[in-house]
Amino acid sequence: MPQPDRARKTAIYYALPAMAAAVPTIPAYVLLPSYYGDDLGLGLALTGAILLAVRIIDMLTDPLAGWLSDYTGRRKIWVGFGAVIAGIGIWLLFVPPDQPGGWHLFMSASILFLGWTLFQVPYLAWGADLSGDYRERTLITSLREGAGLIGIVIAGAIPVVMMNASRADEIRSLAVMTIIAGAVFITLMIIKVPDRAARNGRRDIANQTGTSLRTRFGQSLRSLRQNRLFVRLLAAWMINGLAGGLPAVCFPLFVRYYLKLDTDAENALILLYFVAAIAAIPLWVLLAGRTSKHRVWCMAMIMAVSAFAFVPFLSTGDWIGFAVICVVTGAALGADLALPPAIQADVDDWDRYRFHASRTGVLFALWNMTNKLAMALAAGIALPILGAFGLTDGGTENSAALIALVMIYAVLPIVLKAGAIGMMWRFPLDRVHQVAIRRRLARRTF
Repeated sequence: MPQPDRARKTAIYYALPAMAAAVPTIPAYVLLPSYYGDDLGLGLALTGAILLAVRIIDMLTDPLAGWLSDYTGRRKIWVGFGAVIAGIGIWLLFVPPDQPGGWHLFMSASILFLGWTLFQVPYLAWGADLSGDYRERTLITSLREGAGLIGIVIAGAIPVVMMNASRADEIRSLAVMTIIAGAVFITLMIIKVPDRAARNGRRDIANQTGTSLRTRFGQSLRSLRQNRLFVRLLAAWMINGLAGGLPAVCFPLFVRYYLKLDTDAENALILLYFVAAIAAIPLWVLLAGRTSKHRVWCMAMIMAVSAFAFVPFLSTGDWIGFAVICVVTGAALGADLALPPAIQADVDDWDRYRFHASRTGVLFALWNMTNKLAMALAAGIALPILGAFGLTDGGTENSAALIALVMIYAVLPIVLKAGAIGMMWRFPLDRVHQVAIRRRLARRTF
């Protein structure tokens, strides 16, 4: 029967743009601050202040982008529109003039992050629209997040391949690759993947006629607080995101100051971490198909906690021991990326059934905003504390600074992940309940 093959091809076409979207993430969040602040002479303080302002504005646009895609009942239009804006922003930001001012950085970064939001929020919601099947949703999200990880690995490999190239040439190459791959993959997705929000959402939207746009937007956000499943899942996602963000922020510092390894070892360990995440995703998909997604996610978090527990026992130069920890935590990352968005799609079914509203875009907008907030908090917590302990000022001889580094890198994530596990272990929405909700939605007349 050709139906399963068609669904699999649709999922692949849907996932491919995630690869292109992931390529510029490392430059945008890691390389560009030092590139503008140091290489281009803008100054670290001014660069940091501008990027902080842009990211705050970016975070606030998420709910609006999600609501617009719900209200219009279209995903394709917003995904394509956002991709075009993001492409313009990438070129302006990644290929600046010789002496860019602060205004150029602010405008180009604002254009990029606005386009990114307009693309990413409806793109995530689109994935939830594609299938109501409990297992297929896990496959769709795993393919998307796996493609994103491949994009990150590609971005990390480009500087290695371009050994003698300047930083400007490396960043320009990433911009060109992103724009070309994005144009091809997004065009294929728009042509090949159906926009089911147009069919599923119009009936719900019609029930809200007679009220102003501002009132509908406010009501949509306020009523989400009544969806306890969504609030519970979002809280667990936030806590686990912070637990993952702290080690990510501290990773280079831990390798450099605690393990005292060189840059080549650091690059190899990062690559090992992401390859392990990619390799583990099919296993998590298989397990989630045989039991509940939330239990499998909890198992992955328990595995990560077990690996972090060995971090305090590492010694200087312990490359092999830390490599094993990177493999285990990287494999757990695969579950963190693939399973929670699939659970979120199931929660969207409950939201649609319970509140008679189509709010997939808004739910995933808050999901996206929470992820950004977790990463911002991770940097805001870890770096000032380590700076106060003087880690970078003779940190290798400062035992208090190294203890603080271990606490933030491993111990605090253990505590946070334990909290997320406690919230999700008895999560009430499993496969049986989700199938029942889908059947009731299919019988409902609006």
